[in-house]
Amino acid sequence: MKKLIAAIAILISAVSITGCSTDEPKTVTDTRTGIIIEDAWVRASEYSAAAGGMTGVFAKITNRGDKTITLVGGSTDIAKMVQTHEVVDGMMREIKEGIEIHVGQTLVLQPGGKHVMLMDIVKPIVVGDKITFTFKFDKADPQTFTLTAKESEGGDETYTEK
Repeated sequence: MKKLIAAIAILISAVSITGCSTDEPKTVTDTRTGIIIEDAWVRASEYSAAAGGMTGVFAKITNRGDKTITLVGGSTDIAKMVQTHEVVDGMMREIKEGIEIHVGQTLVLQPGGKHVMLMDIVKPIVVGDKITFTFKFDKADPQTFTLTAKESEGGDETYTEK
């Protein structure tokens, strides 16, 4: 009899627990702090198809720290020069002072906008290639990622020396 009562109690508990579940989406609060880099990738295009070429690095960078930081560029073994750039009226130009990211702000590096430029690449970068890239900041620690090369629509710009 005791075994039967215990079995019924377990069955009722299981039904009660599953009956409390819901299929409604749960709100998840992102509690990460510091500098958060997401969706980082490198562009494969006609400009990166040969040594000596160039390409861009793109990502979403969120500043959840306690002070304004500046993205000053980066480093990689695949390029001899790394700079911060932006596209204005279809013309690409260097941002010599870097790109500020204020507390709570998210910077989106994207084709046709602000990005990190890899120049004088030492070998071709084609779709599917993986490169190691370190984002460098003023007032924040560098962060290193393995980026996958992919094509992108749009973002074509004219290159200028300004």
